[in-house]
Amino acid sequence: MTTSVGQSAPSMRVHVWAVLGDPRARTAIAVAGVVAAVGGGLLLATAEHLVDPVLSGLQVGLMVAATVAAGLVWLKRRPGNRVGALLLAFALTTALLALEGANDEVLHSLGVAVEPAFFLLGYLVVFAFPDGRAGPLERLVLLGMCLYFLVGFVPWLFFSPVVSGGGPLFACSAACPANALMIADRPDVAAPFGTGLAWVVIALLTATIAVLVTRLATASRPRRRTLLPVYLPAVALSIPLLAFHGFAAGVLDLEPGTLSDLGWAVTGARVAMPFGFLLAIVQANVFAGSALTRLMGEIGGNPSASRLRDIVARALDDPSVELAFRVDGDDGFVDSRGTPVAGVAARDGRATSLVGRQGDTVAAIWHDPALNTDPELVNAASQAVLLALENGRLDAELRTMVDELAASHVRIAVAGAAERRRVERDLHDGAQQQLVALQIKVALARELAPTDSEVASRLADVGYGLEDVLSDLREFAHGAAPPLLRSSGLSTALGSAAHRSEPPAAFVADGVVRYPDEIETAVYFCCLEALQNVRKHAGPGAHAEVRIAGTPDHLSFDVVDDGNGCELESRRSAGVGLTNMSERVAALHGTLDIASATGHGTSVCGRIPLRGTSLTG
Repeated sequence: MTTSVGQSAPSMRVHVWAVLGDPRARTAIAVAGVVAAVGGGLLLATAEHLVDPVLSGLQVGLMVAATVAAGLVWLKRRPGNRVGALLLAFALTTALLALEGANDEVLHSLGVAVEPAFFLLGYLVVFAFPDGRAGPLERLVLLGMCLYFLVGFVPWLFFSPVVSGGGPLFACSAACPANALMIADRPDVAAPFGTGLAWVVIALLTATIAVLVTRLATASRPRRRTLLPVYLPAVALSIPLLAFHGFAAGVLDLEPGTLSDLGWAVTGARVAMPFGFLLAIVQANVFAGSALTRLMGEIGGNPSASRLRDIVARALDDPSVELAFRVDGDDGFVDSRGTPVAGVAARDGRATSLVGRQGDTVAAIWHDPALNTDPELVNAASQAVLLALENGRLDAELRTMVDELAASHVRIAVAGAAERRRVERDLHDGAQQQLVALQIKVALARELAPTDSEVASRLADVGYGLEDVLSDLREFAHGAAPPLLRSSGLSTALGSAAHRSEPPAAFVADGVVRYPDEIETAVYFCCLEALQNVRKHAGPGAHAEVRIAGTPDHLSFDVVDDGNGCELESRRSAGVGLTNMSERVAALHGTLDIASATGHGTSVCGRIPLRGTSLTG
């Protein structure tokens, strides 16, 4: 049986993250955190040997509860990020500090022994924030702290008869329990370096403050926004600690009141630090929400690719943002300027966040790597980019559908006009010619018959009947496309029709030019139908007016009378005239408005759009 040593550590890490990712495990940790916060706080608050037991208990209780809460939030919102696990480890060491309140010598000494771990984990989680890993310089500072505790703390812990906590609230009174971990009572071994160790701490704290301030000063705006909630309490903790050790080294001369104030500053900063990790998550959610709202408001106008890049860059507070879009029907990508790019991944140190739809990558956001620690914000930007792409696609599809529908209506109107011209031609060349020939034959036969005979009378009746049929047929054929309309245009044809109508109607034309046959025919017959309705329904003495007006965008017509009016529903059910008008106008993607009321006349108003129509003077 063989064991693969190389796989044991990764397997263990996977197992740990699997456990921490289990909701039941997080619930158990939350319960344990509450118990530790309450129990540890009570243990310290009831201690008989601490200078300020109540406040020390309150401090530890708040820190344990806040740190556990922060760790659980980070585990849920940043799965796989080590900050959550480090916060829980820090919460454990904080809870163990409560043992300093125990009257039992062993427990009290163990509580004091935890202080180096508490100190180191506190700075480790700050240095690892927000990526979960400390940098090389930060690890060097932590190594220096470890060496300090090894040289300065360990001898003191094992060779001092009494040990107490290093915090201002954990100092022991005269009743401090004896050190159960003491090997030998050797004060000379316990503190061999004196002022020298204070200088080491001064150097380490100075380096810590320099690292934190430098990282803040050199960070990009998204990174600085993320760091501030955690780094400010850490700096606020380090500065008074530096002053304390400056006093121990004899560099600073501080009054007792000042030392007390510095102690409270240390306490406040320690309590505030875990809340900084919670604030970082809250801030990320708030900023992401406001950014998404701003993005939704700005992408509503279907922006161009370059403007969309600017919108996303402002929302992420990252000027380095670039967008890459997949070219339709291809695996290639182009940036916001339309320049082809080599693949979807950024190649200049920026991070890449993919934007997908149904598992298919349609775009990518290249951004500051610091934003990887702010996934809510990046996700909001990705959703906005996807929505903008969807809006553009749907808008283009909708416009295409509208254009195709309008083109279809025009094709129907053109086909109808062509079909009417064919019918007119067939009638003229066929039935009309045959009827004229029959009319001539009847006239010749009538001339051969005696003038006063019954045959002549009957032939005359047949001739009159043929004349009526021929007249009706001509009227029907001309209705397909009146010759005057084809030759002279809409103004002339409608003016003539208005003059011939019964009663005669006034006619006004403004800005009317020649239009395609289907438009002129539709308007002509709509007005003719309206004039026929005036004759049928307006009543004696009614006056009518026909108005047509043309602009570059549309052609409108109005037929208005002051007659009896009617109820439109009953009119529609009585015939097909109004339906025919509506269908003619709708075929050209126009609108028709008919208004009538008994005793108040009738108005028929139509409007035909002229998009893409070729006009002639």
